[in-house]
Amino acid sequence: MFSFELLHIFILGGLLIITLNYLFNLRTFRFPKITSLHHPSPRVSVLIPARNEESRLSPCLSTISDSDYPILEILVLDDHSTDGTAQLVHQRAKGDSRIRLLSGKPLPEGWVGKPWACHQLSQEAKGDYLLFVDADTRFSDITIAHTVNLAHQEKADLISLWPYLESLTWSEKLVIPFVHLFILFYLPHWAKGSLRCFGAANGQFVLFRRDSYEKIKGHESVRNHMVEDIAIARNMRAAGFKVLNLDGTNPGHRNALVECRMYTRFSEVWEGFTKNLYPSFDRNFFAFLFFQTLQIILFLLPFALLATPSNRAIVWTEIGIIFALRFSLAKRFRQSYLGALFHPIGQLLVLAISFNSWLQALRGRLPWKGRHYAHT
Repeated sequence: MFSFELLHIFILGGLLIITLNYLFNLRTFRFPKITSLHHPSPRVSVLIPARNEESRLSPCLSTISDSDYPILEILVLDDHSTDGTAQLVHQRAKGDSRIRLLSGKPLPEGWVGKPWACHQLSQEAKGDYLLFVDADTRFSDITIAHTVNLAHQEKADLISLWPYLESLTWSEKLVIPFVHLFILFYLPHWAKGSLRCFGAANGQFVLFRRDSYEKIKGHESVRNHMVEDIAIARNMRAAGFKVLNLDGTNPGHRNALVECRMYTRFSEVWEGFTKNLYPSFDRNFFAFLFFQTLQIILFLLPFALLATPSNRAIVWTEIGIIFALRFSLAKRFRQSYLGALFHPIGQLLVLAISFNSWLQALRGRLPWKGRHYAHT
């Protein structure tokens, strides 16, 4: 039927565009070789917001302390934790004088928790570069030195490394790969210019040149945003600053530059992605709806078309492209092959979380770290 032919043209055309964008992105996303060293070494402040991170923070502090870069200071802000986060930092500070604990101030009206914590950290930091990292990240000993030297070499104002994302449970294997999928399939990192909607960053590792950070008013400029990392990168890009998103998985080497296990169980996966998926569209419901529709048509509908009179050869070609993209992504970024194999289930789960994210935003109940926020 003509309608099926038109549909297949749209699906194949869309998958072709995504494939080309992905291939161009892979070249841009690769961590470049360091050809220029910054002398003398600039002062770097490592800044860690922490709220109930007792079980995750220790490996982060250990790998930062072991870095071969002469870090100026390691500041940890305890954001009203109810576990032993503060005691852990106090203990670690006894073995490394660069580690300092800050106690978070009460959350002001109009602020979201993480931007407020990052803002407080930036006010205390003394470095020429500000490196914000999440408490559940781990690093190789060369990560900070390589990234700072690259910022100097490339004259970058913001560099964000996208970690190797460890996944152990079934929900992690199905959903976590969509972090790299979203960033590499749909955004053109190879595109130049200051178009704001192309901006992105990963809050697990974001290095700012301090003067550039302050010119856009830092985290104060995204004080009420649930996805502060993407929002601040968009602000940087819109202001004409150079933003680089790079691969932290360190392909071809045993150890990643950055590693992270974001979540450990399904409830955490559900809450974490609920917090991010709708707010990342900056209150633009139509952009959100268009993106969800696009995912359904391009990455789910071909599987449903197997049950229709549609041309089987074309349908299997579309499915083959989808699996080729997913398995390529899994191999390149050390993801679970099971997540790629069970792509339709993972995609359905991501769509369900997206719907929940929109629903909780409508209710003014977006959850994160024991707090609920209205999506303003």
